[in-house]
Amino acid sequence: MKTIHIIAIIAISFVAGMFGGAFSERVLANPKADEKIPDQILARGLYLVDENNKPRAGISFDRSGQPAVYVLDKVGQMRGYLACEDSGPALALNDKKGNMSVGMRTGDRGDSIIALMAEKDRIRLALDYRPGRGPAILLSDEENAPKAFMAVNGGKPAIGIYQAQKKPAITMLWGPKRGALLGFWNSKNESKVAMGLQNDKPILFAYNPDDTGLLFNTQRDGRPALGLLSDGRVVWSATGAAPQMPAMDGILDQILR
Repeated sequence: MKTIHIIAIIAISFVAGMFGGAFSERVLANPKADEKIPDQILARGLYLVDENNKPRAGISFDRSGQPAVYVLDKVGQMRGYLACEDSGPALALNDKKGNMSVGMRTGDRGDSIIALMAEKDRIRLALDYRPGRGPAILLSDEENAPKAFMAVNGGKPAIGIYQAQKKPAITMLWGPKRGALLGFWNSKNESKVAMGLQNDKPILFAYNPDDTGLLFNTQRDGRPALGLLSDGRVVWSATGAAPQMPAMDGILDQILR
C-alpha cells in the first residue's frame, strides 16, 4: 500500500508539471474548509482523460501484473512509461512515433543501464554498469554498429575506436602486469603498430607481415635495443648505453648568436 501511495504522489507531481497552471486550477484547486480529505485512496487503476475523454495518463497494472505509470500524447501515442518489472524498475521515454528515445533500467543485482536510442531500437549511446566488472560507455553509428567505447573492467581501463564490421582500429589499454599500451589495427583485425610501457620500460613495434618489422625496447639493465625482424628472426640489431652528453650550459646561447 505504501508503494502505491508513493507512485501516486510521483505521478500527480509529474502530470502537474506538464500541464502547468491550468491543470492545477482545474484539478488541484484548494478544497473547501469543511471538505473532508481522505487519508488513503485504494484503487486498481487511476486514469486521467482530456476534454474529449481520451486517456492521457494513468496508473495501473501491465499485462504481467506489475504496477506502471504511463503518459500519452494527444493522438494516444505512449510517450512515457515507468514500471517495476521482475528484474527491477524501468523507465522509457518515446518519440511521437512510439519508438524509445531514452531508456533506463536498474537491476536488483546492482546493475544499471541508460541508453539513447534511434528508430528500430538502434542504440546511439549506452552507459552500462555491472558489479564486479565496472562502468562502460558505448557509441554507435546510424547503422547500430559500435564505433567507440570506454570501459573499466575489473579495475583495468580501456578505450577503443572501431572500424567497419566491429573490428578495432585504435585501442588503449592498461593493466597491472601488462602496463600501458596503445595499438593500431589493420583491416584484417591484426595489431600492426603498438607502443607503450611494459614493466615501466618503453616498447615500440611496427609489423608489416606477421613477425616482420621494427622492434624497439629497453633492456633490463636500461640499455636501449633496436632490431629489424624478418619471419620472426632478428636480421639486424643495435644495443648500447646512452652516450655521455657534454655540459649543456651556454650551448643554446652559442647556437642563437
